[in-house]
Amino acid sequence: MDKNAVMPVTIITGFLGAGKTTLLNEILQQNANTNFLIIENEAGNVNIDGGLIKGNDQNRVFELTSGCICCSLNTELGTLLNSIILSKTKYDHVIIEATGMADPGQIISTFTGNRVQKYFSLDSVVCMVDAESFVNRVTKFREAYSQIAQSERIIINKTDLISEEKMIEVEEKIASINPFAVVQKTTFGKIEDVDILNSGLFQPKKTEESIIDFSNLSLATSNNNHAHQIQTLTFSIPGAFDMEKVSLWLEEFLLDKTHYILRIKGILSIDDMKHKIIIQSVGKDYHITQGSRWAEDEIRESRIVFIGTGLKEDEIKQGINSSELMKS
Repeated sequence: MDKNAVMPVTIITGFLGAGKTTLLNEILQQNANTNFLIIENEAGNVNIDGGLIKGNDQNRVFELTSGCICCSLNTELGTLLNSIILSKTKYDHVIIEATGMADPGQIISTFTGNRVQKYFSLDSVVCMVDAESFVNRVTKFREAYSQIAQSERIIINKTDLISEEKMIEVEEKIASINPFAVVQKTTFGKIEDVDILNSGLFQPKKTEESIIDFSNLSLATSNNNHAHQIQTLTFSIPGAFDMEKVSLWLEEFLLDKTHYILRIKGILSIDDMKHKIIIQSVGKDYHITQGSRWAEDEIRESRIVFIGTGLKEDEIKQGINSSELMKS
């Protein structure tokens, strides 16, 4: 690997028993010549899953055992990443397998910081779903649907254990939580036809494509799941934002709605900028990247999608459409 190359990162999430370690082993077996850094975590002082990894001698496995990875980012995970940076050790790919009860939002946020991005690039977030137990668990555990909402790829595992009718229910439930995700099916975590690594699903180009595709299908509509209050709200705002004003609004909005927002994706039209601005948020943190150039004949408008629970559509619409945010 080029010593100056940024190391791509794949995060594997999913509820307890979904098949995350099985998927990890499949990835390792299919990429035997790849030099992996694997970060394993379980909630407890003894990491059981670490002993189940079937890697080769060139792979390095780190086990974090001080508790849930999303609760120890400022300690073990942060220290580990910093030690890798300082040692100048390079790996072809980094894979993090989070505990089944982890909300991946804080893990994702770790890799969107400016310093970390100099060394690591978040490639994708993959969520494993247990087809048989998913619908029941997503109604009881916030972590289960947070994992779905914040993933770019969702793999429905153990599909051989449920009926066709049940599968439709699972797919509809996933779509109601995360309409952007690439959804695939498997049994026993087999992924022969799934290109997990280097998919670039978290990168600006893919994000921009997913927003455009989704907005064209369901622009300015809301999708409410009354049983779980999961909502997808989409807005189209003509004109151009003032960058400073819209950034301040987003910061205040996310701070106020920390416990309600799961995901925000958007393409922003900013005054005096020739490129689209891509915004992504996971929980209360958001980051901005540069997208493609606006075409000369393209209508400049912002498209923003909010995914969360208990959202007040009129309040958000009034805020994001405020003339105070626009360039006067």
